[in-house]
Amino acid sequence: MQLFFRVEGNEHIGLGHLMRCFALSQAAQHAQVDVVFICSQTSKRFLLSRHKWHGEIVVIDDNHLNNSVAVDVTNERNKAEVEFIATCMSRYGSKESSQYCQILVLDGYQFDHSYQQAIAATGICFAYLDDINTFLEKNQHHIADVVINGAAAAQQLDYLKNAQNSRLCLGPQYLLLRPEFIDLPLIPIADRHSLLICFGGGDAQNHTLGMLGALSQLNFQFPVTVITGAAYKWQKQLTENIQDGWLNYNNAKHKISMPIHYIHDVQEMAEVMLHSRLSISAAGGTQFELMRCYTPSYLVVVADNQMPAATESSQQGWCNAADWRQEVDYIGLAKQVTADYSDTESLIVKQNKAYDCVQKEASSGADNLLNVFSEVLNLRR
Repeated sequence: MQLFFRVEGNEHIGLGHLMRCFALSQAAQHAQVDVVFICSQTSKRFLLSRHKWHGEIVVIDDNHLNNSVAVDVTNERNKAEVEFIATCMSRYGSKESSQYCQILVLDGYQFDHSYQQAIAATGICFAYLDDINTFLEKNQHHIADVVINGAAAAQQLDYLKNAQNSRLCLGPQYLLLRPEFIDLPLIPIADRHSLLICFGGGDAQNHTLGMLGALSQLNFQFPVTVITGAAYKWQKQLTENIQDGWLNYNNAKHKISMPIHYIHDVQEMAEVMLHSRLSISAAGGTQFELMRCYTPSYLVVVADNQMPAATESSQQGWCNAADWRQEVDYIGLAKQVTADYSDTESLIVKQNKAYDCVQKEASSGADNLLNVFSEVLNLRR
């Protein structure tokens, strides 16, 4: 089997799509499956920066990523891109007996219904990684051979109504996590000594700076670990602010009240999460990693596609969700975090809730998906 990925990650859309495809590619390579990423030069640079990266990358023209054009122009670009992908897969397919050994994984909201129709017309077997089933809202049926949503809330998104012809891989048994987040030890709250702030791979709105400013306004005194991703574009400014001891936040300078350990583009994220007493995190794929590290958290929702999973996680009891889609409230969240950080009893309860959830999700989602891909390809032979 050969596994192809069409996915992107950058400062505008973040790195979540790219990272979960990277997680699946790691499992594939461990199973001796060839992996090829088809992506932009920006995404290629990120992939090559991963210490554990293995595989091949084919760069596609960045012009294909411009979505702010007329529909007819977009359709022409989609057609050209699909032809490029088909040619690419055909070229790599010379190593195998036929196209029935290949599967393409699409991950990104730019790969809409019309794009998938173009893929299906080529005869390529493909899977679609989804979060919220926007196709249903548009009265569209899924076309992919396999539809994947690894969130616990996936069963509530009515895929049975509009994906009758797709193999459905829904729920935590198909959750994609990198190997570092599998089978981790439970480190007690008493042995954790920092607040973690991580707003994803891009943090396009620079919530990192806003939260640090709000915590300083409230004179938060405890150690803070700040993680920014490879697509974060304010690294230089944040580094200088921390070194100076002052934050340029909310049109004013605020003296930093807490010790800050700043890490940009961390490679071993599990180690950081395992030793964090409490976390403030973007409500993307990072929430599943935090749960695997048994880290009580505040999940910040900034997009509609994040809401179902964040709501489900909050209901599981190991975290709280803060909805910032309409209004950002740094001070409000900072007050909650300040109160909760010292509440050891409450944090232990949340940690135990995370532990209970993880015990129910012991299997490897990536390995389960690879088995499904093999079954789907065998049916096509």
